[in-house]
Amino acid sequence: MAEVAISLPFSIDPYGRVGRTQDQTKIWADKVRSVIGTALRERVMRPTFGTDIPLSVFENQEDAQTQIEFEVNQAFNDQLQRLTFQSVSSVFDDYTGIMQVDIIYSLPNDEVTSTSIGLIRIEGNTIAIEENL
Repeated sequence: MAEVAISLPFSIDPYGRVGRTQDQTKIWADKVRSVIGTALRERVMRPTFGTDIPLSVFENQEDAQTQIEFEVNQAFNDQLQRLTFQSVSSVFDDYTGIMQVDIIYSLPNDEVTSTSIGLIRIEGNTIAIEENL
């Protein structure tokens, strides 16, 4: 029997039911985004869930990339153990101020997939965006 999970972003279908998905790639991508996008100690009942990636936006570019790559690797070792981590790469665009982080991993069924997350540098009164889907 295939795993069924709430589809993120949260939605209600036309029949008033919570949106669900059986697509394993989407389910795992949502889980990866949940871990990567949550700051440590942000969840009161699960203080060890998440990463310190949000703190990296205050670092210089090289230190931020190093910290993000370390945190992603640590997240897979500690919180996403059913997935096989393969690589993480990050590229910073000076023009837009967005750091694109690409994470490649294998699902439990050995299918290789990737998830991309965009982080924006906080400057002045620019609107900050956490993630690009």
